[in-house]
Amino acid sequence: MNVDDVFEQLEPPARGAERFARRIDQAAASAVAPQRRPLAWGGAFGAIAAAAAIAVVLLREPNDTVPPVADSQPLPAIYDSPAFDRLLGRPLPAEQLTAIVDEQAASVTEVESHNAKVKIYQLN
Repeated sequence: MNVDDVFEQLEPPARGAERFARRIDQAAASAVAPQRRPLAWGGAFGAIAAAAAIAVVLLREPNDTVPPVADSQPLPAIYDSPAFDRLLGRPLPAEQLTAIVDEQAASVTEVESHNAKVKIYQLN
């Protein structure tokens, strides 16, 4: 088989380049117009939505009622709970420290430390 027969060189059609250029121009012109329309519609709808939201916020009447949770007092049982002592700034109750060594209770003594954030304990 001869390679020259397979890849035979053909002549372009008459005025083919002109028709091709016209088709490209038409395709480019029709592609630009639809791309701008959705963007314009989207911008218009966005502006309308923003104006409506601003109008709702500015034109509504102020609500003078206070939510019922804001002015109600906490329940005394919850307020007096020792779990809230640290949050409310109340002094914490002193707890008795205990330790078990070899299945026997051992006395615990707190040793003074130079740093207030460090606590050292001694088992007796």
